This record gives sequence, structure tokens and C-alpha cells, in this order.
Amino acid sequence: MKRSIQYLIALLVVVAAAYILFVYGQQKPTTVDTATSTTAIVGQMTVVPVQESTDTYTIDATYPQFGIPSVDAAIKSTVDAGLNEFRSYPPNPPDSSTPKNSLIEKFDHVYQGPDVVSVSLLVSEDTGGAHPNTNIITINVDLRTGHVLTPDDVIALIGKTLSQVAVGSQEQVTTAIGSDEIFADGFAATADNYATFRIDKDSVTFIFNNYQVAPYSAGPQQAVFARIK
Repeated sequence: MKRSIQYLIALLVVVAAAYILFVYGQQKPTTVDTATSTTAIVGQMTVVPVQESTDTYTIDATYPQFGIPSVDAAIKSTVDAGLNEFRSYPPNPPDSSTPKNSLIEKFDHVYQGPDVVSVSLLVSEDTGGAHPNTNIITINVDLRTGHVLTPDDVIALIGKTLSQVAVGSQEQVTTAIGSDEIFADGFAATADNYATFRIDKDSVTFIFNNYQVAPYSAGPQQAVFARIK
């Protein structure tokens, strides 16, 4: 009788172990089903982690890949360039309140339409200053040509000139935070001032990082324009 119970217990343990291995074998923790995203995406998106810790810095980064060579190369190139620049920073002095430089990078916006993939990365660096600073970096790739879109390309999507975008952007941000907070030079109609943008199905959003058009306390700002094509 005791031996039968032992056999039964052993059998249950084997079945439970096999079940656990089966369940975990089906999981793919680095793959996100993008059909559940709040923005329009086709297929699946793979999330790539980068984690490093040395005596002088730490990195905790993730970025998306789509299985589309031109898109993946543009995203990876941008991420690699930023991480390599961060790795080159000199170490903090021994008496610094921040013993190590740290970088945290996530993505908060992904859009894949029939013509373009648009990704926004949030990059927060703490290098021992008064506070960490977060920059938004965007990558927008034309799916038909593999071309990384420029401000000239994107204003064509909204049917405006760069000067019109500059005027409209300043008006939108002034309405949002008030004229006393505005740094007018950051809205000047130059390609550099409008180089950070994201694309959605029906709109283009120009993003102004900390200090560009307003003080740090106001945070990053944005201006949204409807797409006409």
C-alpha cells in the first residue's frame, strides 16, 4: 500500500514538472503581441534589452525591433550611438552624490502604418548634476524606401511649410503653458528645431525637449498637426 502511494506521488511530481516545463517552454518573454497596443501596429514586435554595470556606470535600456531590416537597422544604430556616447563619459569624482553615471532608456510610442514606422525613445541620464535629464529621441522610417524621414519629409505629410509649423507650434505651446515660460528661439524655423517628431495614422507631433522652448520645470513640450497624406 505504502509503495503504491509512493509511486502515485512520484507520478504526480513528474506530471507537474512536465506541465511547468511545457508552460514555460511556450512563453516568449522578449516578444510583444503588438495587436494589443493602443497604436496601430502590424504583426509582432521584439523587445531587445541592454543591461550593463561597471565600476563607473550602469545601463538599463530596451528598444523595439520589427523584423524589417531598414527599420531595425535605423533603430539599433540610433540606440548604439547613444549608448556608446554615454559609455565614454568620464567617471564621477569620489565625492559625487551619484557614485556611478546611470542611463535608463525605454520606448513609449510605437506606430507601424502602411507607409511608416515611428518610434519614440525616452532616455534618462543621471551624471551627477542637480537632477537627471530625460531626452526624447524619435526614429521614423519610410517602409517603401527605407529612408529615415527628415523634417522636410514630414512637413509634406501635413501640407505646411516649416515657417508655418514654427508659428503654429509656438501658438500651441504658448496656449498650453503661457507666454512667460516661452523661449522663442527654440521655435525658429530651422530643421534642427523640428528634428524630433513622431508620426501616427492621422497626425504628426513635433516634440521639444527640456530647455529647448521652456525651462526644465515646464518639461518637454509638443505641437500636433493633422496629416493630409
